[in-house]
Amino acid sequence: MFDMVWIYEPSAWVGLFTLVVLEIVLGIDNLLFIAILASKLPARLQDKARYIGLGLALLTRLGLITAISWVVSLKDPVISMFGLGLSIRDIILIVGGMFLLFKSTSELHEKLEGKDSTASADSDKAVAKAFWMVVLQIVVLDAIFSLDSVITAVGMCEHVFIMMFAVIIAMAVMVSLSKFLTAFVSSHPTLVILCLSFLLMIGFSLMADGLHIHVPKGYLYTAIGFSILIEIFNQIARKNNLKLDKNIRNNSRELAASLVLRILGAKSDNQLQNIKESIVSPPVDNVFAREEKDLVSRVLGLDSQPIRAIMTSRRDIVMVDIGEPYKEVLGNMVNNSYSHIVVYIGDNKDNPLGFINKTELLEKLIKGHGEVVLKNLVRKPLYIPETVSVLTCIEEMKRAKNYNTFVVDEFGNFEGIVALRDIMEEIAGELPEKSEIQDCVKNKDGSFDVQGDLALTELERQTGIYIPAGSHYHSVAGFIMETLQILPDVGAQVRIDGCVLTVREVKDHTIELVNLKVTEPDEKK
Repeated sequence: MFDMVWIYEPSAWVGLFTLVVLEIVLGIDNLLFIAILASKLPARLQDKARYIGLGLALLTRLGLITAISWVVSLKDPVISMFGLGLSIRDIILIVGGMFLLFKSTSELHEKLEGKDSTASADSDKAVAKAFWMVVLQIVVLDAIFSLDSVITAVGMCEHVFIMMFAVIIAMAVMVSLSKFLTAFVSSHPTLVILCLSFLLMIGFSLMADGLHIHVPKGYLYTAIGFSILIEIFNQIARKNNLKLDKNIRNNSRELAASLVLRILGAKSDNQLQNIKESIVSPPVDNVFAREEKDLVSRVLGLDSQPIRAIMTSRRDIVMVDIGEPYKEVLGNMVNNSYSHIVVYIGDNKDNPLGFINKTELLEKLIKGHGEVVLKNLVRKPLYIPETVSVLTCIEEMKRAKNYNTFVVDEFGNFEGIVALRDIMEEIAGELPEKSEIQDCVKNKDGSFDVQGDLALTELERQTGIYIPAGSHYHSVAGFIMETLQILPDVGAQVRIDGCVLTVREVKDHTIELVNLKVTEPDEKK
């Protein structure tokens, strides 16, 4: 059975080629379902699921080929119902067809109802469970789909090595095609519905085959081929409707702008049809620069971002006591690098008077009016509750014509300040000064060192890692303290959504530096 003399026989090579083609053709329907299953996982896990699933499926096929006598016996009737003799093969095909009908119908229902079936990233355990469920379905479906091809191979060839080589070569081709097919199907949403319709037909075909109802495969493949041809025409028509020519970038920008305007309440219907077409068509690369996308996302998030998330905290503010000797106060102001200085008197640091504009102070000193009365230069700030959004704060600044703001809590206690620079950084990103330390630094091992006061929204923009904000915190340090319910020591860890946050530096009862490391979802904790 394991004789290698066949390698010198031309007929054996012809048989090998025939078996490879047969395995690939019979595996096309399997690839369609694998593409749909893999697309339900996060992008980073799709390749891994395909490779593990198809690898285990290959071992299953090789095992079936090795047990030739048992595979052949699967065609022998084992039970009789209503005068119909059913073999183990028939039962497997009937059950597999019913399972395929169930999965295809449920997937179609999700697509038609507009439900998001992508695996949730709420926890590592949930993602890992979805991952292994997809792998298991790939293995089971491949075993069902490959049963006929293995039986056919046994009937066509008597050399075990030829059958094994054919299966290995065909599986290698399927692995290489699976990634392309998954990406292609995912980028063309209408194809998912078409593929699920194919799988419905294949499920009925499997059940009919198991019940000894002969349905010529030619009918099935002709229907599939005709549907694919019609879909090709449909895709071509869509591209022509979108006028994908040398001005596609400008057209796509107009479509995107029109769509946003419609969401905001615009009534124009001039481009409604093109907008509908753009939604169901694959995205066009590089229509907007990365900076433009980031800017738009930041602007759209202003109304949901609380002002306390962008304010300069009280502990980070350099204040000057104007109750001290005059020359000492002037020296402190000179050493302060900010144009507007927060001032207070005596022990009332928790209740500052307001701001002094260094430009006004310098003007008084240059004119030589003698000793300047500093209290007369104090400008009252705009007081804003810490719970209002950034957008509301901007509107209040414009209304009051005062752009230096004190943020207070529900009891009126001073919590921090917000200046136009803070708002500009929220819209345009960080505007670092020469002496400023970077908020987020990527290390060689792929981890990140982030400042404790870095806002969670900014963390997501810079690292792609999402950590939900809470009602009592909006920074990395706040999240850690809220989770642990204590002021942690150096080395304390918090785990969430496939990442580990480790406290690296604590100073003055404040978390200064945190290391963030991404882990695999199935990595043991």
